[in-house]
Amino acid sequence: MGCQMSKECKMAITNKKIHETIAKVIGEDALPIVEFLKEKKNISEFIIAEKTKLDMQTTRNILYRLNNHNVATYIRKKDRQKGWYISYWTFNKKRIQELINKMKIENLDKLKEQLNKEEENKGAFFICTKACARLDFDTATEFEFKCPECGSLLNQQDNTKTIDNIRQRIKKLESAS
Repeated sequence: MGCQMSKECKMAITNKKIHETIAKVIGEDALPIVEFLKEKKNISEFIIAEKTKLDMQTTRNILYRLNNHNVATYIRKKDRQKGWYISYWTFNKKRIQELINKMKIENLDKLKEQLNKEEENKGAFFICTKACARLDFDTATEFEFKCPECGSLLNQQDNTKTIDNIRQRIKKLESAS
């Protein structure tokens, strides 16, 4: 079944993988900071803001979001002259693989749940002729087999292709390393 979401499941962490993962988990706005921090350690939040040309509030917001996912870690040191604390940030590249694995597991779980629902309700889905809505039998009954969006008659849908498609997606995800 391919890799089992553990230490044996190692893949090269490319820039593309880093960018895709950060964009999905934290947001695209975090990419400039990640790109700046990538090969550096203990960089002042003020330098990060200056080099990425982001204001301090935005920089801190993104850094804390990165920290919430353990993608960036920091240490705080007190500035002796000014008396306030400054955070020094480091990018945690190892965490990217863990996030990739976590997203893969979550995606697999959702697909398996969807497959289960499709299989349990085989032949019991109804779709609008204009493809506005797709409803299970109970919901279609509530709407008297009329589309809740446009009022068109709902037709019974053969969900065999949907089931096959979900199975293929699961198989592809399980075999990907």
